[in-house]
Amino acid sequence: MGTQQQYLSGLFFIAFGALAVWAGRDLTIGTAADMGIGYTPRALAIGCVAVGCLLLVQAFFSSPADDEVRLSIAWRPLLLVTIMVIGFAFLLPRLGLPLTVALMTGAAAFSGEKFHWPALGAIAAGMAVLSTLLFSTALNLQIPVWPF
Repeated sequence: MGTQQQYLSGLFFIAFGALAVWAGRDLTIGTAADMGIGYTPRALAIGCVAVGCLLLVQAFFSSPADDEVRLSIAWRPLLLVTIMVIGFAFLLPRLGLPLTVALMTGAAAFSGEKFHWPALGAIAAGMAVLSTLLFSTALNLQIPVWPF
C-alpha cells in the first residue's frame, strides 16, 4: 500500500473537485464552441477529481515507503496563494488586468524559496501582456484593462 500523504492528497483533490462541481451546479455550461460561465470551472473541478483518483490508484498499488515521513503542510505557499487569489479579485476592478497580473506575479515569487529579480520582471511583464491579449483581445471578455 502507498503512503499516507498520497491517500490524503487523493482524497483532498476528490473532495475539492466534488465541492466545486456542486457549487457550480447552477452555472451555464454551454459547449466547447460557445462556453458558458460554468464551462471552465466545471472542467477544472472534474480534472481535480481525476487527479485525486489517479493519486489514490497510485497509492494503492505502490509499495510503502520504508522511511515514512510525517505529514507536513507548507504553510507559506498555502497562505500566500490564498491571499493572492483574494488580492486578484480585489485589485482587478481597481487596477485593470495588466497591472493586477504583474503585481500578482511578483507576489507569487515570495511563495517560493528563491527568485531572481530580472527574470521575475520579465515574467510579470510577459504574463501581463499575454493575459491582456488573450482575455481582452482574443476572447473579447469584458475585463477592465486600465484603472481609468
